[in-house]
Amino acid sequence: MLPSKPVDWMTPSPVVEQIRYPSQSGPVEGQLYRPSTDGPHPGILVCLGVVPFGVEHPQVAVLGKALARAGFAALLYWSPAMRDYRLNAVDIENIPLAYDWLIGLPYVDPAHSGLLGTCVGAAFALMASASALIRDRIAFIATYAPYASMWTFALDIASASRSFGGERQPWQVDPLTRKVFVHSLTAYLPSGEAEALRKLFESENDPSEPEDLSAEGRVVYALLASRDMESAEKALAGMPATMQEQFSTLSPENYVQDIHAPLIVQMHDIGDPVIPVSESRQLRAALEGKTRLHYTEMQFHHLDPSKAKMSWPHLAREFGKFFLTVFPLFRQAVKG
Repeated sequence: MLPSKPVDWMTPSPVVEQIRYPSQSGPVEGQLYRPSTDGPHPGILVCLGVVPFGVEHPQVAVLGKALARAGFAALLYWSPAMRDYRLNAVDIENIPLAYDWLIGLPYVDPAHSGLLGTCVGAAFALMASASALIRDRIAFIATYAPYASMWTFALDIASASRSFGGERQPWQVDPLTRKVFVHSLTAYLPSGEAEALRKLFESENDPSEPEDLSAEGRVVYALLASRDMESAEKALAGMPATMQEQFSTLSPENYVQDIHAPLIVQMHDIGDPVIPVSESRQLRAALEGKTRLHYTEMQFHHLDPSKAKMSWPHLAREFGKFFLTVFPLFRQAVKG
């Protein structure tokens, strides 16, 4: 989001390669950004989560090149489900496959490699890191604005409130969060019913319940139509067993016991409109004592300092906090 020309002037141009990495459904095309030297370099698998722009957006290339200029071999993982604004458990299995492929490259140092995730991508990076395939080969995990539990996150969205200081307070849900919520819940329904509910809740009118909804469709409608804690809790309690199981599968706090990374860097904006900071605080409580955890709350408007509208001294302080939080990640990546 900010000018990076000084870094470009002081570091050599990275190598950008078109590659194919494995997934459960077959090889996936992507781009890998790495330093121009032989290495070996610490590898970093980047889980961007749901983004409102495509893989060709200039900011994607800026991120990949910046990581390569910082010394990493960076593979950007793009989820087909998240491109469709859905959260799907298949990514919990595909991310380890991509990471295993990355650290097997001849110019990547597997002993100093790890994962980086932003937003829901951070939650999926944590869940994937518990996989038996890779959990003992991860040197670090860097997360920005993860959620802790699909149960509490759904309650936050449906009630437009968050837990803060032991109390519930109003929370203005970002339109992107709401869209992902609608698409993810309706994904459990037959395609025709799912499309009808998506159109219904994307309109600005007060949605009335359609006729002839299936039992699952009525449950999804009730949750999407909720606007307060009481109705949201009632709708969540009425979900069928298959949906409840998926909610638990998509909850990072249920994977904590199998996360072996020696370092986790966790950051979140205090006023984040996409995922409330209460989710990170909940996850922090679950992780503390189980690994070396660096936790920081900032005011970057969901990792976009240009929207934070801070004075220069305030912005400098926030960047200082950011630097002190991520510095252990770089130290972990290069230590002998």
